[in-house]
Amino acid sequence: MLKVPKLPQFVRTWLRFRVVEQILYGTDIVKATLTGRQQALLKVLLVGDDAVYTSEQQFAPLLANRDGFREQLGVVFHYKLLSDALLLSRRVLQHYDVVGFKLGFRSSPAEVLSAARTIKSALAPGAKLVYFDGDDDLGVQWPNLLPLVDLYLKKHCYRDLSEYRKNRIGKSNLTDYCARKFGINFENDIIPTTAPVDEEQLSKIMLSWNIGLDDKIHQFYNTHRILPAASSKDIDVVCRATVSQESWIYPLRSLVIPEIKPLGRDYRVLTPDQRVAQDVYYQEMLRSRICVSPFGYGEICWRDFEAVLCGCVLVKPDMSHVDTQPNIFIPNETYVPVLWDYSDLRSTLTQLLAQPERCERLRTNAFGVLRDYFEGNGIIQSFQHILRSLGVASAGFQTAGK
Repeated sequence: MLKVPKLPQFVRTWLRFRVVEQILYGTDIVKATLTGRQQALLKVLLVGDDAVYTSEQQFAPLLANRDGFREQLGVVFHYKLLSDALLLSRRVLQHYDVVGFKLGFRSSPAEVLSAARTIKSALAPGAKLVYFDGDDDLGVQWPNLLPLVDLYLKKHCYRDLSEYRKNRIGKSNLTDYCARKFGINFENDIIPTTAPVDEEQLSKIMLSWNIGLDDKIHQFYNTHRILPAASSKDIDVVCRATVSQESWIYPLRSLVIPEIKPLGRDYRVLTPDQRVAQDVYYQEMLRSRICVSPFGYGEICWRDFEAVLCGCVLVKPDMSHVDTQPNIFIPNETYVPVLWDYSDLRSTLTQLLAQPERCERLRTNAFGVLRDYFEGNGIIQSFQHILRSLGVASAGFQTAGK
C-alpha cells in the first residue's frame, strides 16, 4: 500500500485557510443562491491567529454546523487567518455583516488593539465587530479592547459581572487566589496583573458556549450517545490531578489526592500520576462511578464533560461564581460541589458512595444537559441570541428552537 507522507504543519495550515475554507464559504453562498435566498444571507467573517488550539476551538461548533446555520438562520461563515484578514481591502471587508476575531493570550496589547482598529475601520456602516475570548479562564485580559468591539464573548464568565471591576494578580481570579493564599509570584509572568473593566463596558461581556462543544468532546459524544450503565462500573473514584510543582496551579491540585487515597481502605480508588493514551484514559472514566475534577488554568476543563459522557458523577470545587453554557454545573443536580481547600471532599465522596440512587440522578441529569444541547440545536440558539444582542438578523429565515 502506498504510504502518503504527512504534510508539514505550514502546508496543512495553508491548504485549510487558503483552499478548503474558501471552497466551503463559496459552496454555502452557492447553496443559498440555489434556494433563492442569497440576498437574505448574513455573512460572518471569523478571524483567528491559530496560535492556541484550545482557544481557536471556540469557532469549532460554528464551523461544524454550517448547514444548520445557513438553513435555519441564514448565516454563512468564512474562516480566515488573522494575517490574511488584515490584508483584505476595505471593499472586501464591507461584504461582511459581522466580523468575529480572536488572538492568543501571548499576543501583546498593542497587537490586539491594532488588529481591532484595522478591521473596525474597514467595516461597512452597521456591521458589527465581536471579540471571541477562547481562553481557559474567566478573565478579560485586554480591558482596553472593549470600547472597540460591539460584544466580547466568553466561554464562561462571572455570574456577577461586577467581578470584572476588580484588579487581579496575574491573569484571572485563580491566579489571584493562588497569589494571595499560597504566595505564588506572578511578577515575571507574561501577564503579571489584569486591570479592571470600565463600568460602562461591562454590558458588552456576554456568554457564548464552553469547551463542551469543542471538536474533541463533540466527537466523543457522537460515539457515546447512551449513558453507560452503573452496573458496568467497578472503580469507585477516579482523579487525575498530578501537575508539576513548578506550575502555578500546583496548589489547586496538591490537596486533592491526599484526601482521596485514604478511601482506598474501603473503596476502589484510582489516582494515577502518569500520563496514558487517550483510549486508556476513557476506559478509566467509563469504569468509574465518581470523577473528581479539580481546577486547572481555568475552572472548566475537558475532563468535566468527559466524566459526564462516561457516566460518572462529577465532583468539583464550588462553581457558583461561574456562568456557562451548556451548564453541567448546577449544584447537587448535575454535579456535587466541594470546598476549594477540599476539606469536605472525603466526607462528600463517602456520602455519595453510600447513596447510589442520588448518584444515578446526578449523572443522568448531567448527561441529559449535554444531550439536550447537542440534539436540540443548542449552538444555533446560542448564536441566534448573540445576533439578537448585536441587533442583526437575516431576513426570511426561520428561528432556531421553540
